[in-house]
Amino acid sequence: MSRPEMLLLLNDARGVYIPRDFATLWPPAERIRRVSGVSDDVWPILEAGPDHEHYWDTWLDVCDSATVHMNGTEYFLSQDGDLWLVPKGMTWDEEAEGWRWPFIADNDNSRSSQ
Repeated sequence: MSRPEMLLLLNDARGVYIPRDFATLWPPAERIRRVSGVSDDVWPILEAGPDHEHYWDTWLDVCDSATVHMNGTEYFLSQDGDLWLVPKGMTWDEEAEGWRWPFIADNDNSRSSQ
């Protein structure tokens, strides 16, 4: 069974508007189904844009707590300029400086499914 890949959600050309654009990516009814771990009072702050006094602190909280559900897969957010959806279960590889699936043992042979 193959594992899901990371998905580029919003590219860094959006700059300071990535949080706002994330908040408005889906209509509210669909957002309720797609995004969990984010309280209802957060969305208006992000939708207000970078001039809102709590915009950046709120965005950091969302990045730490949001789970996005797409195509039967749960993702968390990772922003390195671009905003990525990272499948839950991937881990940060310091050496490769990127997200990777952990190695698994298969008949005494170590391999990565990525």
